[in-house]
Amino acid sequence: MPRPNPPPALMPPIVLPFNLDDQHKRDLAKVLRLRELPPTVSDAIAAAIANYKATEAGSPDTTIGNTLAALAELSRKGRAYKKAVERFADDRSAVDDVTLKALKPLAKATLAGESGAATALAQAAHARAQELRAHKRVNPRTESLRLFCGWLRMIFNVATDHLKGRVSTDEAWRVCREFALEVLAIGGIDHADFDAHTERLTEYLGTDVS
Repeated sequence: MPRPNPPPALMPPIVLPFNLDDQHKRDLAKVLRLRELPPTVSDAIAAAIANYKATEAGSPDTTIGNTLAALAELSRKGRAYKKAVERFADDRSAVDDVTLKALKPLAKATLAGESGAATALAQAAHARAQELRAHKRVNPRTESLRLFCGWLRMIFNVATDHLKGRVSTDEAWRVCREFALEVLAIGGIDHADFDAHTERLTEYLGTDVS
């Protein structure tokens, strides 16, 4: 079998605007227990949907083999090593989101010449390679949905200051799930699995996007 190669850098996705109509805003305000949806919140929701739709398919080159090949490039020397580090410092690296999130800050620190960064990057690359070898596959579409749900939770947190201290943690999560399902429906995003498995939606909403 041919040896996997690191995936080529991604071209920036084309993000088409997504507009929330008045009924969407009323429905979302009701879910969030607001009289009306603040423009900052509606804009954030629309932007999140637009960005998700631009990236939901992921990259066909983001396979477990190609990601492992990209990680292996970090063990090379000279210009090849620098090129590999630059790849992981770039949002268009074409590796899966989990790998990029783990290595991007360390790659940037390495390029900046921060003490210990190169060693930490090598350790993180080795650990991520072991994780990937333990998995059957990395699904870019799933990773994109996880990231989207993480952003929805962040938007929810900002939009629901009025609920803090007034509802229990369990109730807050219930409302957050209801909000997420409403956004998914408005965006025409497949979410049938979340209807049947609320615990999976909760897991996705808990994705760290900081």
